[in-house]
Amino acid sequence: MVSCTEFIPLYSELFKYLEDIGGHNEVVRYWEYISDTYVADLLGKEVEGKGLHGCWDYWAKSLNEEACDFRMELDEKNGTFSIDMRYCPSRGRLNAYDHMEPYHDYCGHCALLYARQLEKFNIKMEEFDVSRIDEAKCVLKFKTETKKKNGEKLHMDRHAADNEYFHRDFHISAKRGLEYVGEKYGDDAVADYLTRFAKAYYAPLAGRVKKDGLAALCEHIESTYEAEKASGNVKCKLSENELSVSVSECPGVRYIRQSGNDPTKWYVELTRTVNKAIADMCGLCFELLSYNEEDGATEYIFRKL
Repeated sequence: MVSCTEFIPLYSELFKYLEDIGGHNEVVRYWEYISDTYVADLLGKEVEGKGLHGCWDYWAKSLNEEACDFRMELDEKNGTFSIDMRYCPSRGRLNAYDHMEPYHDYCGHCALLYARQLEKFNIKMEEFDVSRIDEAKCVLKFKTETKKKNGEKLHMDRHAADNEYFHRDFHISAKRGLEYVGEKYGDDAVADYLTRFAKAYYAPLAGRVKKDGLAALCEHIESTYEAEKASGNVKCKLSENELSVSVSECPGVRYIRQSGNDPTKWYVELTRTVNKAIADMCGLCFELLSYNEEDGATEYIFRKL
């Protein structure tokens, strides 16, 4: 499993993969797909009937779950809504990696995903300032001609330390990416994409495993489930030459199903393909023994060659 706290590099590598296949236009087509499916469902439900206040409700949830450092303002009388992102943890994480580069237009997805849907409700993006993305800062401003004489004027000021970085909707975003690649390019493309991601993102982990052995891999797996608040879902058995892992339920699959979605037939590859790539980098053998598509329960083994 790839934790929701590890989704951002997975997303960035997806953009790179799609650009390699079909150029930047293919990345934009993916953003449009996500906007018209996932974002339309989430943001559209909030904005329909509530206008700008729906924007406030949507981002109040997501920005706090992502532990952003931001100031958000809503002025229904003047028809304006703005987000001053003083530090975006998602972009900040990408900036901080020494072993991988962010997709060159990573932040472009924010503008397209949201502006495309809000235009349906006569809400226009007035400004999207990404001149300081090297500091993980940006500014978004929206405006509508639909003003409310007795509307509210609200502001929210949050620091990153005020919240925990735990945005479980990223599990749904991960499965959308797998579906797009799988449905458009096939099974081999899904495996290729995830292998590229694993080799880029987990390179430091491979280094630790080569140095400290299977114990480092065991620690990584346990920390992944701890990050998902599901430590009780995983049991690792470690010996000198083998690490066996048993997962009673995948928290990603559980959240996706609880949200009324199907995990997609390719979701298993976040376990099978990703772990196979990690094993290859470490000079290990990986074997997936079982996987339950209903709840993501799985058993697998890493062995020394």
